[in-house]
Amino acid sequence: MNKKLIITGIALATGALHFIKGENYQGPFPAFVNGYLIDILLPMTLYLLLSLFEIKFIRSSLFRICTVFGFGCIVEASQYFGYPIFGSTFDPLDILAYAGGVFLGILLELILFAQKPFLRNS
Repeated sequence: MNKKLIITGIALATGALHFIKGENYQGPFPAFVNGYLIDILLPMTLYLLLSLFEIKFIRSSLFRICTVFGFGCIVEASQYFGYPIFGSTFDPLDILAYAGGVFLGILLELILFAQKPFLRNS
């Protein structure tokens, strides 16, 4: 399987879902979809996208985990302090969603690419 093609497809699907669902999704599980689905899918996608960089330290799992989760936490903290970036409402559950997204990215990497992210330095 072509890793770049798969990750690009995941990224395009995540982006499309974000725009297709809109702000007022009314289908199944609307509270979850409107409140948390993108907060899970975006960190997962960013974690996977960073693995495509040619720079070795950027591809390391620890760097990707810290960068993606850290960025999410900074976004939530800015909302808490009244500086809305990438959203306007602080929700502590978003932080759990970011962690879940990073975990899902790690899991997908293990399943799809048969790599052990914490045991490699590539």
